[in-house]
Amino acid sequence: MRLTALTIVTVIAASVAAAPTIDIRAKTQLALEKVASRGEGVAEVSGQLVDRLTGDGLGGQTVNIRVGTMDVSASTQPDGRFRAVIAVEPGPQPIELTFTGGALLEGSTQMTVADPSRVAVSLAIFVDPLVSGPDPQLRVNASADGKDIKVEVALEIGTAIDPALKPLRTIESGTDFVLTRALAGGAGTRRLRATFAGDSTRQAATAEVTLELTAPTQTTMELSATELAYEDDLVVTGQVTDADGQPVGRAAVTLVTGDRRLAQGATAAGGSYRFEIEAEIIGQGQFGIKVLADPGSTFVKASEANPVVVRIAAPQPVPVSYTIAAFIATLGAAGGFFLARAKPWKKLRKKAPAAEVPSNNSEIEQITGGLVANKPTVMSTLRRPNDDGFSGVVRDTVRSRPVADAVVFLVLGDVEREIRASSDGSFVLEKLEPGEWKAEVAAPGHVTERFGVSIPHRGELRGVRIDLVPVRERVFQLYRRAAEPVLPEPRLWGIWSPRQIVDHVKSKRQSPALAELTDFVEEIYFSPRLAAETVLPQASERVERALRERRPAA
Repeated sequence: MRLTALTIVTVIAASVAAAPTIDIRAKTQLALEKVASRGEGVAEVSGQLVDRLTGDGLGGQTVNIRVGTMDVSASTQPDGRFRAVIAVEPGPQPIELTFTGGALLEGSTQMTVADPSRVAVSLAIFVDPLVSGPDPQLRVNASADGKDIKVEVALEIGTAIDPALKPLRTIESGTDFVLTRALAGGAGTRRLRATFAGDSTRQAATAEVTLELTAPTQTTMELSATELAYEDDLVVTGQVTDADGQPVGRAAVTLVTGDRRLAQGATAAGGSYRFEIEAEIIGQGQFGIKVLADPGSTFVKASEANPVVVRIAAPQPVPVSYTIAAFIATLGAAGGFFLARAKPWKKLRKKAPAAEVPSNNSEIEQITGGLVANKPTVMSTLRRPNDDGFSGVVRDTVRSRPVADAVVFLVLGDVEREIRASSDGSFVLEKLEPGEWKAEVAAPGHVTERFGVSIPHRGELRGVRIDLVPVRERVFQLYRRAAEPVLPEPRLWGIWSPRQIVDHVKSKRQSPALAELTDFVEEIYFSPRLAAETVLPQASERVERALRERRPAA
């Protein structure tokens, strides 16, 4: 018996040791920029190796270059660019670029045909203003031998996640044109490609740029009354729409007065919202009330309603009958409490099988970040606001750990203040000028949080907590809409681990869009590299695409 037990332990240990490991590697992309003749049967080949997800250059990598039957290798610079000189034959030549990949990077290739004897042409797309907006002005410049030239350039456009582009228009290089949301197919992240087909003396050339076309929003607000008794309720309603007048559903809306959050919620599918709060929560006196709306998308901008002043009267004395009723209600609540703790009804209920017992984690909350203000002391509430400092700690809201090196940036008009959080996530800013500062807190791999800071204050902005949501967690939140219907039961989303969820979805017969989305989420969530905030628009578009693909089959 002892030998048998030892054998079993050995087999189990061997099975554990042989457990498969999963490596998530980043996808890469090669781009050929120029093939220029240097005379005497020699040509210069240059290009760039980038991370296909973020567009960042990948330095310190080796790219193999083949022109015809000749091979050469080149190392990439920190921006991912490479350059090599290689012997070539006269006439058009097949050109192949190859990156074999590495421990954390997938390989990639690009093949084309070019004639080094023809003049190399370079295209460059310039965006004015540099920051993408609702209707950016663009210009495509073409150059050859260091001089600007005029050529016909064909423009194509598409989404950042769809490899297929559709024709947009043909323009002459050096000419400005405005890219409207209507031309681009709506707001969102768009990929624009410019192509010169080449001619008898000049080589073909292409250039690409990724733009974010934004759409402003408008938030309306109506109040049930502007003068209320202390015992009344305030009802606030309104709607959030985009620049085209379309409703914005599922936008986060916050009812605020000054720097206080009174209530939070989300708009319905038709863009409407409704708050109902007790006047005593606001307090006695005169207050400015407004609603802040955040659609939660980088290309649909946040907005706020025009503030309205509300006056709340002093509280009235409580009648004796109310006091007696409250005492009776308290006795009833106490009796109900002790009855609930005893739970006598459990003895009469048949015990459910273990598989049917719901998990405590079956309902999981949406992970959110933001500012959590401190509660001022009683004495400070009796004084006028006189504190001009802002201090606290920046924390990862998922793991409850401090976020070191987070940047806390405040701006008031032309005045800017910035500080980097220490290793324990703490920061302190003193002697801030009076006014409504706009704050922005950012850290690598986390979603940037933006909020207002009102100076002076009564101490509520001392020892605050700023929660930052990891980008990979936000991506997985977005993924839930597409993946949860594939699970055996919706409640398993709060029970299964992310790896179990992804593996289960991959084991099913997925639609092309869901399969592509799952691969995207797997790379973002499980990769050891920190995901940049710029992947969120792509994640949203991939989720919507997967949902659209499912609806016709419903």
